[in-house]
Amino acid sequence: MIKKQTVWLLTMLSLIVVLSVYALSSPGSNSGQDGQSAAEKAKPAAADVKTGKTVATTVAATKLADIELSKNDERAQLEKKYENVIASKNSSAKEVSAAYDAMANLKTLADNETMLEDVVQSKGFKNSVVKTSGSQVQIFVDSKKLTDKQANQLIQLANEYLGTGRVVSVTYALNEK
Repeated sequence: MIKKQTVWLLTMLSLIVVLSVYALSSPGSNSGQDGQSAAEKAKPAAADVKTGKTVATTVAATKLADIELSKNDERAQLEKKYENVIASKNSSAKEVSAAYDAMANLKTLADNETMLEDVVQSKGFKNSVVKTSGSQVQIFVDSKKLTDKQANQLIQLANEYLGTGRVVSVTYALNEK
């Protein structure tokens, strides 16, 4: 089992990366020395690309990072709740055991989601996030189009890696409103 310090360190590092990407890509940020906003700096790059692919990719990557961050926040809150139950002197042995089991299940689910994300990326989707909430699984992919066959394949992979009996949804075209 991973130590609390390791989990905390990995969470903080991922939070720093996500916030850095967000700060660099958000419109109106003053990260330049001459006071230019990030949007003004991106205009020449977007103008060079005929399809606007650079801007669309940034929007989709930001949305995926936001989804990943919210997923990690939810998990951290659940983990803290379980740790409080374990650390409490008022908790019975049954409650402590249930909290340990829930933490182990949460870790297993996170590992399975990571494996599924890797497999989805190997299927040709550059960026993906898998988010499980109760009996629902959401797969977010950075793709403009998704065929029925591809969506079905993603749903089958989710059933394979996360178990059957869950409602699986696939979301794409994240750069559109």
